[in-house]
Amino acid sequence: MTNLRFLVLSGLMAITTNTFSASKPIDDRIDIWPTIPFVRGADLCNISDAYGQTRNEYMDGMVRRAQDLMYGGAYGVEALSMLREFNSLYDRNQALATRYQYLDVTLESTLKAYLDSYYRNLRPKVKKVSFQNVNDLLAIVRATSEGQRDGGLNREMLLKLDYIAYGTYAMGPNCRGDIQVTLHLVGRDGSSESFVATGQPGTVMSKIATEIFSKYQRTQFPAEIKVGSNKLTIVGGLNNSVDEVSAPELAEEACATLEARLPTRLELELIDSYGDWSGGVTLGEKAWAMPNGKVYHPLLRNPSPVRERWEVNDKTFLYYCVR
Repeated sequence: MTNLRFLVLSGLMAITTNTFSASKPIDDRIDIWPTIPFVRGADLCNISDAYGQTRNEYMDGMVRRAQDLMYGGAYGVEALSMLREFNSLYDRNQALATRYQYLDVTLESTLKAYLDSYYRNLRPKVKKVSFQNVNDLLAIVRATSEGQRDGGLNREMLLKLDYIAYGTYAMGPNCRGDIQVTLHLVGRDGSSESFVATGQPGTVMSKIATEIFSKYQRTQFPAEIKVGSNKLTIVGGLNNSVDEVSAPELAEEACATLEARLPTRLELELIDSYGDWSGGVTLGEKAWAMPNGKVYHPLLRNPSPVRERWEVNDKTFLYYCVR
């Protein structure tokens, strides 16, 4: 299997020598090294067993079990022997299930598969997150044929990547077969972003894939779209994202402070057609602030979604600014 120490030290060496030097790519695309080393953490179920009860509580439980066996016809020595055997059987089953062989491969491969499924199903205009193979294809095939993952990475290859990833996993946080996974993305300047999820080994990475897709694929402001022969820049609200106000006039004032304005109906609908994953903003079913105190509500289309404030039964209004 891949030498974890080599992977981590290689990434850190490149960071400290400033060859891995900018945390975010200029075009907002991020390329991640596809080999993700995972470090095994604690067995949380065993910790819970050891510290979840006081000694007296543990002894009381064992006494009750012995009494139940004796009521069922077992003698004292037989009851003790059966308790020992049951306890030993539980330990053997747990040891068999937690040999940790190839769990890291499962976590890595399912993360990629879930993330790719979002792109196939949602089909955004530009794919912003990808796992980039920077090694020779023959080396990848050779490693796979030997039952390993591609572990070759040098400083020159790092320059072709935006992030390297590594993770940890802890067994049995609820003693029901779940694992807790933490994934770290380390950018070119050494800054990191972390994601955590708990679930069954085969599906837990779907939660982390969802978070990664939402964070990096969602429209980041400022964003540009084409309107005819011109370009329209979406600058967001005062929070640099879609914001919320109690009155449309407040949104108009906020945009003025950003040297921008509220979008028109045509602009709102055009930006909505791009969607959250392709550089636009989805309107959904909420009320949106418009210029001159008007409100746009997608559900009120007869005769027009553009309404006076008093016609809309909403106390808050979403907005973003454009210029």
